[in-house]
Amino acid sequence: MVRWNKNASRIYEVAGNKIISKDYQKPIFLQRELFFYDLFQKNPLVKTPKIYSFDKFNLQTYFIETEEKDILQTAIEWAKVHSYFLENPIKNHRLLVQHDIKEVTSYVLKNIGIFDELGSIFENKLFDAKMNGEFTTVLHGDLQQKNMVTFQGENYYFDFELGGLGHPGRDVASMIISNPDKKEELITTYKKNIDFNYFGMEEDIDTWLMARTTQLYIIFDKRKGTVKQKKSIKKKLSGIIQNL
Repeated sequence: MVRWNKNASRIYEVAGNKIISKDYQKPIFLQRELFFYDLFQKNPLVKTPKIYSFDKFNLQTYFIETEEKDILQTAIEWAKVHSYFLENPIKNHRLLVQHDIKEVTSYVLKNIGIFDELGSIFENKLFDAKMNGEFTTVLHGDLQQKNMVTFQGENYYFDFELGGLGHPGRDVASMIISNPDKKEELITTYKKNIDFNYFGMEEDIDTWLMARTTQLYIIFDKRKGTVKQKKSIKKKLSGIIQNL
């Protein structure tokens, strides 16, 4: 499992331009970020911030002031990304994370005791979780609203530290985690804009949603922080889990 990247960001000004500077714990996280920036320069399906400079552990990009974030546009854009790379697969690469549902569910099941009486319900649903293996495509890996901005009607994506290959349901699940009240609208919008579909796709999205949400719940439960900080995040995640 890819370790959580506890990076640090700061904003400063150079010649009238705002620059956001981000430090990475490990070079591979920065290398993966640059890999995806380059990928979408060559295949302009979505936009990424413009790079100002970088070195081994630091990336500096031009700061983008966000407007209200357009998550439905995200569903449209990433439907196109997933469709394109299903039709035009990229070669496996050492920088790409392999997103396997079994790895995530294994982590959850090892920590199932955190959920008390709900643990047995999750265990039954995740014990033998499977995905349709025919659908492996390029993934952002953590396509939550915090990893994008909207400026002048266009979305820009960043924080590709979990970028890789896997079932598109993982990215759809991430969108839903940020906007659980828009779940049905997000899925409908996504399905209208993909070039592929299959019976059971929504069930696969729900499986990834449960796996990813329970995984994040455990991660936040174990992470350092105040009880108050954890409580609001865990409450939101609990709500998503219990509605599945």
